[in-house]
Amino acid sequence: MEGDFPEATLTNLLEASSQREKASMSSKNNVLYVERNRREKMNDFYTMLQSMVPNLFPKATRARIVGETIAYIKALEEEIITLDAEKVAREASSRSTALRITRSSSSVDVTVSGNVAFFGVCLVSRPRLVTQVLEVFEKHKAEVLSSTAACHDGNATITVTATVAEQEAVERIKGDLMII
Repeated sequence: MEGDFPEATLTNLLEASSQREKASMSSKNNVLYVERNRREKMNDFYTMLQSMVPNLFPKATRARIVGETIAYIKALEEEIITLDAEKVAREASSRSTALRITRSSSSVDVTVSGNVAFFGVCLVSRPRLVTQVLEVFEKHKAEVLSSTAACHDGNATITVTATVAEQEAVERIKGDLMII
């Protein structure tokens, strides 16, 4: 058999075989490296999901992490749909108007939604001012739901939320507040 292959050819075959083994080992090492990186990334993703989904225990299985994540995403999607529907309903039922009248030292902001009006009044502070403001609402038969008053640097800010029977009453109240 030695006679069939010259010495140089046998050496060449051995070198070629050795190179193939080295390439094969290098290829195996590369595959192992790529696979190790893939597993590490997947572990990082599972850990991230686990930290983002509420009520998952630290020792949760991967199947549990994925299942709970899917359920959580579905719940969030349903919440978005519900909130969007509420927003559309609120916008449709609330024909909100915002009005602002300003005089040199006073201003009246009014926001109306249905039969409820919010009045923001800024005036120069003086005795009996809050009483005078509330008397305007009484005069126009508006039911005061809430009221706040604050004074700072000689200015009074009074907010009043009231139910009003008609839009014209809002205009009359606003006019009377400006002349206080």
